[in-house]
Amino acid sequence: MKSTLTLSSALVICAACVVGPDLAPPDVSTPETFQTTVELAPETSDADWWIGFSDPTLDTLIVDALDNNFQLVAADANLRRTIALLRASESDLLPTLDAFVDTQLSAQFDDNDTDSSASGSTGLAFGFDPDLAGRNKRRIQAAEATMQAAAFQVDDVRRIVAESVALEYVELKQASVRLELLESSLELQDRTLEIVRARFDAGLSPSLDVDRAASDLARTRAQRGRLIADQRDALFALSVLTGRIPSAVLFDEDGPVAIPQLSSTPLVGLPRDILRRRPDLRVAEANFLVELALIGVEEADLYPSIQIPGRLTGRAISSGNPAESLTASLSAVIDLPIFDAGRRRAELEAQRARADSAAANYQSAVLAALVEVESVLARIEALQSQLADLSEAVERSQSAYEQLDALYREGLAGFIDVLDAQRNLISSRESVVDTQADIASATIRLYASLGLSAAPASIESVQN
Repeated sequence: MKSTLTLSSALVICAACVVGPDLAPPDVSTPETFQTTVELAPETSDADWWIGFSDPTLDTLIVDALDNNFQLVAADANLRRTIALLRASESDLLPTLDAFVDTQLSAQFDDNDTDSSASGSTGLAFGFDPDLAGRNKRRIQAAEATMQAAAFQVDDVRRIVAESVALEYVELKQASVRLELLESSLELQDRTLEIVRARFDAGLSPSLDVDRAASDLARTRAQRGRLIADQRDALFALSVLTGRIPSAVLFDEDGPVAIPQLSSTPLVGLPRDILRRRPDLRVAEANFLVELALIGVEEADLYPSIQIPGRLTGRAISSGNPAESLTASLSAVIDLPIFDAGRRRAELEAQRARADSAAANYQSAVLAALVEVESVLARIEALQSQLADLSEAVERSQSAYEQLDALYREGLAGFIDVLDAQRNLISSRESVVDTQADIASATIRLYASLGLSAAPASIESVQN
């Protein structure tokens, strides 16, 4: 009894042992602040940031995408898979119990008689792994980290889907505003062509002026097809993002067409904040923890292991003299690694190398995220300055065109000057629209690069 208690105590103590490194994320250094600072409006909520556009159509599109996007469906399914595998791994810490039934029939023939018998056995098979070196515990830790990576992957897909819908919507609105501006430009150029033709008919202008005005009108009109194609491309992309068959009709545009602008922008915060905010970085961190836990799994192979199988069997024989018996057995199988030509240690080194690779991938992802934020901030700063200059250019171009148009009607200015002023006005207007769209897109990318996204679904909701 004393020996049995000593052995049991030793097994309990050894079962608490876990070999391998402690699980901790790799150390990364981040700057104290971002290099670029821009003037931003007060921040909006981290979740559902697109509400700041004050565009009900965009709200509906993003909500539909977060409910129906097939990439999100696949990510949710992958999360459910990892949850199930974690449960399977946790079961390795518990004993197993199986039932079995075994039946045999036999017959013996001779000249006078036939002797037959039937035998059968039924019982229970028991098994238990004390997990002396913590191999199963490390596998569970790896499964937990894998599940966390899958959960953060769901959050990251939500972030990317919301960003993609918003960007495509800005592309759609940009094409729509450009089409509206195109019609205004065509009216302006058509009116100019009528004036030139009237002056030509009166002998006041050469036919060259008519050809120049007609050429500019045709060149502007040629942009309509490309803008319509851009509009349809954005609609098709939005269809796919929202889980629909590509369609050019998703919604009815009501009211004036305009580039959506956020009424509020995110609080940029400090560089270290994105380590917790960005789900893609959390995925990379969890993947590193998976590889770290698997080092313990490989290292456990260097230590002895033990299996404790047991069996309870009931046996019955049906013949001339029936008999029954009941037997029970409990044993222990100890595996002592002695010689394997270095295989176990080589596999351990290979796993350590995989962990080093995962750590490098995580650090690389952090650097890429920091650069992404810096680049977007620098772009917003440049675009804000560009928009101010372009707005002034439109005002000046409008004034110059109106003056030259009046002078041309009086025969005091050349037509080429009128055309140049007209081209500058149209080009400046188009540049303002494009810059407004670029600012909206850059602000959307800022939200995404900071890791701000729709409120993630909990693991419990995915399980249900």
